[in-house]
Amino acid sequence: MESKVEQIKTEFSESMEFIAALCSANVAMGDVLASFDHELEQICAHSSSLRRAIRESHARERTRDQIIETLTTKITELQRRMDEVSGKP
Repeated sequence: MESKVEQIKTEFSESMEFIAALCSANVAMGDVLASFDHELEQICAHSSSLRRAIRESHARERTRDQIIETLTTKITELQRRMDEVSGKP
């Protein structure tokens, strides 16, 4: 009977050690997941910033293209007027 009690104590002790190891692993996994969450938040923030910068860049390009088109039209019109004044067809 005494040997059976000792065996149960040993098994209980081993079980408690295993449970403690599982708890420790669970805490470590929680830390890893929290770190992943933080990194994902940072990536999302950077991604949003990059998308905003790209939209702003495209808007500047459209504005630049419109300015170039307007200036080209004005230059063409000025050239036409200068040709009229100088008598060129």
